[in-house]
Amino acid sequence: MTPAPTSKSLLASLNILYFSLVATMIAFGLVVLYLNYSGGIIAEVDAEFALLLRYVLLVMLPVGLGLGYFLFKKLTASISSTISLKEKLFKYQSALLIRSACFEVPGLFASVAALITKDSSFLLFTGIVVALFFLFRPTVFSITTDLNLSHTQRSVLENPLSPLT
Repeated sequence: MTPAPTSKSLLASLNILYFSLVATMIAFGLVVLYLNYSGGIIAEVDAEFALLLRYVLLVMLPVGLGLGYFLFKKLTASISSTISLKEKLFKYQSALLIRSACFEVPGLFASVAALITKDSSFLLFTGIVVALFFLFRPTVFSITTDLNLSHTQRSVLENPLSPLT
């Protein structure tokens, strides 16, 4: 029989999963930046195609962010207040992954556009998405607010050694 997970272990795994998405985006953006400035990619760039990608990105960014925020709020609002804290946190993790995926799509698209066009200004969009990832990171306060936890559940979540049952 395995011991019940503690709030510390669950929050740690949630943050590792969340920040691995950010690290992937940052690493890919840095590789693209290196390739653009080192001359590793030699290709003819059509200015009209680059402009088209910029327009697509200008639409994709607010749509991805809005969709991620809307789905996250809808999924967290649908979590029943009668289930255990452990079940709430697992459902919260699913909602967080969906929001993160919606946020990550425009960031990665911007990096790909920067790679294709050799225009590093596209990476500013990736930077915006990374900044938003850090603003919306899962903390005890944000989890408590998003899930509308009771004082008792919040104290269990704040205590790193509390078993989640």
